[in-house]
Amino acid sequence: MINKHENQSVEIEFWDIEPEDVPELEESDIPGVYFNEFREYVDEKGNVLSPSDLDAIRYKEDYEDDYYR
Repeated sequence: MINKHENQSVEIEFWDIEPEDVPELEESDIPGVYFNEFREYVDEKGNVLSPSDLDAIRYKEDYEDDYYR
């Protein structure tokens, strides 16, 4: 059974994100790929990329040629 409560106060807390809380990403030699503070390759969202992900991005044009052959 679900109880419904009317006029219930809801407290919402907003957090300010300070610039130092957001890691800075440094551009790498691959377009769309960056370095994080640990010098790992990451995407624009900060997700760490594996070596196979890097190869797929770096040699994307080569893979597309193989697909159409």
